[in-house]
Amino acid sequence: MMNKTLLTLSIAGAMSLSGLAIAHDNEANRFDNVEVTIPTLSHDYYLGEGSGATHFWHGSDKDMLWTATGGNDAFDAKSNKVHPQLTAHSKKMEKGVFAYKDKFFQVYGYGLTSPMIVDGDEGLLIFDPVESVDKMKSVMEDFRKVTGNNKPVAAVMYSHWHPDHYAGVRGIEGAENAKIIAHETFMANVVKGSMGGTGPALGFRVDYSLGTLLNVEEAGRINGGLGPDFEIREHSLIAPNVLVKGTNGILQTEIAGVKIEFKHVPSEASDEITAYFPEFDLLFGSEVIQGESFPNLHTIRGTKYRDPSIWFPGVDTLREYKAEAMMLSHGRPVVGGAYVDDTLTAYRDAIQFTYDQSIKAINNGSTQEDLIREIKLPKHLENHPWLGDFYGSIRHAAKQIFVGEMGWFDGDPTTLNPTYSVAASERYIAMVGGKEQMMKFAMDACNNDDFQWCAELATHAIRVDLNDMEPRLLKAKALRELGYRETNNNWRNWYLTSAQELDGTIDYSKKINLQAPDLMAEFEPAQLVNALRFGLNAERSQDQHFTVAFEFTDTDETHAIEVRRSVAQFHKNYDNAAKATVKLTKPVFLGLLVGKVDFTNAVKEGYIKLEGDAKAVPEFFGLFDKPAENPKITVR
Repeated sequence: MMNKTLLTLSIAGAMSLSGLAIAHDNEANRFDNVEVTIPTLSHDYYLGEGSGATHFWHGSDKDMLWTATGGNDAFDAKSNKVHPQLTAHSKKMEKGVFAYKDKFFQVYGYGLTSPMIVDGDEGLLIFDPVESVDKMKSVMEDFRKVTGNNKPVAAVMYSHWHPDHYAGVRGIEGAENAKIIAHETFMANVVKGSMGGTGPALGFRVDYSLGTLLNVEEAGRINGGLGPDFEIREHSLIAPNVLVKGTNGILQTEIAGVKIEFKHVPSEASDEITAYFPEFDLLFGSEVIQGESFPNLHTIRGTKYRDPSIWFPGVDTLREYKAEAMMLSHGRPVVGGAYVDDTLTAYRDAIQFTYDQSIKAINNGSTQEDLIREIKLPKHLENHPWLGDFYGSIRHAAKQIFVGEMGWFDGDPTTLNPTYSVAASERYIAMVGGKEQMMKFAMDACNNDDFQWCAELATHAIRVDLNDMEPRLLKAKALRELGYRETNNNWRNWYLTSAQELDGTIDYSKKINLQAPDLMAEFEPAQLVNALRFGLNAERSQDQHFTVAFEFTDTDETHAIEVRRSVAQFHKNYDNAAKATVKLTKPVFLGLLVGKVDFTNAVKEGYIKLEGDAKAVPEFFGLFDKPAENPKITVR
C-alpha cells in the first residue's frame, strides 16, 4: 500500500502548483494544549493579576490616551496554521495613536516602525519615519485627523541607518526644508547597506526573513515581528543636515521650543541615537530596545556581528535617565518610572545572560550546535512581555555569539575542508541504495512528523537534480509544517518563502529594492564611483591594468577606478593621468547605474563627454557585472 505522503504527492503532481499547499496540509490540530504565555495585554505582569486594567499600552494608565484609527495589517485570526502565541502577538498591532500629556504622539501599527511625533511650539518633530512613503503619508493624515494638529514639520530624526527608520521621509510634507538629524556615520552605513557593499544580498535575504514575497494569510505572512509588516513600496531618503558626532556623543539642543538631548548609543545598530526630553521626563529609546520581542542579537538576513557586550551597556545608558515614560521605534509605550525601569532591566539582563552564558559554554568546549540547544532564558525572563520569541531568538543569537567571538571553525578538523555539499549528497544517496531509497526515508520522516529530518533528507535528493520536482515538493511540505509551528516571524517567513521557491510559486515582483533611485540620489559622487568595485569580474579583468576617471561637472570633483589585474582600486579626488576621463553630471551617472540612461545615446546627445582613449570606456564597463537578479537560496 502506498504511504500517505507518496499518495499525496502523486495526487498533487496532477494539480497546479498553486494547489499544492492545500494538498499538503496536515489538518490535525497542531496546537493542542499550547498555552499563550505572552498575551496581547501585559497588565498581569506589570500591575498584578486582577488589576482590571484594559488600556492598550504597558504600565500605568496615567497621562496616556489611545485612539484607535481602525484596522490591523497583521493577520490576527485564529488558525491551526499559526501558532497561538503569534496570533496573540498580531493582536497587539491594531492601528491608532498614543498621546502622552497631549505632547508626544506615537502613530502605531502602520508599518514595521511606529513614528513618534512631538508637538513643538512652531512645528512638529518626527522621529523615525516608517519604511515607505505611502505609509508615512497615512501616518501624517491620521495623526492630523486625530489631533487636529496642522503644524508644519520642523525636524526629523533618523535613529539609525535601517530603512524602516528613514525610507518614508518624503511622505512628510515639507521634510526637505526641515532639520534632519542622525549620527555622523549614518550615510556611510546606508551606502554600505545598499549599493556600496552587501546591499544586493541584504535585499533578497530581507524578502525571505520579513516575508515580503508572501501574502498576508494563514499560510503566509502573519506579522513583521516588530510591527504588522515591512513593505517598501516607495523608498526615499533626505540626507541628514544635523549630526550627532563621535562615539557616545551627545547633542543638546532646542527645536521648536522643545529641549532635547540626542545621544549616540551603539546597540542594535552602530549608529543608533536616542532622544531624551528633560522637561517631560520622556525617553525615545529608538531601537536600543528593539520591540516587544527578544532582540535580534543576530539577524538571519545577514549583518555584521552585533556585539551583545556593547548592546546591554547601551540599555544601561537608557536606564540612567530614570524616565517616567518611554516610547520606542517598535512596540507600544511604557508609562511609569518603575515600569520603564523594569522593562529596560529585563531587556538588558536577557542580552547579558545570553552573552555571558554563551561565553561560559564556549569556554567549556561547546560548539555552535551545542549553544543553540543549551542556552535558554531563565523562567522570569522567558515570558516577559518584551522578550517573546517573535523577531529575535535566543536560538540563533547564541549560535552567532560563537561565530562573532571565535569565528566559523568549530574545532573539528574535518570541517576545515569538508566534502562539497553536492558531492556529499551524491555519496549519501549511493550509500543508502539510491535516490528512491533516500526519498523513502524522507517520506517516512514526514509521515512521523519529523519534518526537520524530512527536509534534510530531501535536500540530498534535490542537490543531485535541481529540476526533479518530487523531492522539492516534499521538502516544501516539510518546511511549511515547520513554519506553521513557529512563533518567530523571521524563521516562519524563511521556511514559507523557501517552500515557494521549491514548488515554483514564488513571486519576485514584490521584492524590496534597496537601491532605489531616490535613495541613491542622496549619495555623494565618490560613494557612487567607489561602489563600482564590488561588481568587478575577476576572470575578465585578470590581465587588465588601466584607469578610468569620472569628472563630475556639476560638483567639480573627479574620482577614478584603477583596474589592476582582478582588483578595482578606488581613487578619491583623482588628479593623475587616466586612460580615459568621463565627463558627466551626477544625475547622468546615477542614470547609468540604475539603467535609466543609455551610455551610447548619452554620448551622442552630449550628456557625456569623453577625453583620452574613448574605446577604453566601454571596455571598462564590460569588466563589471550586475548582481544576480533573483539568486536561488534554497534550490541549490
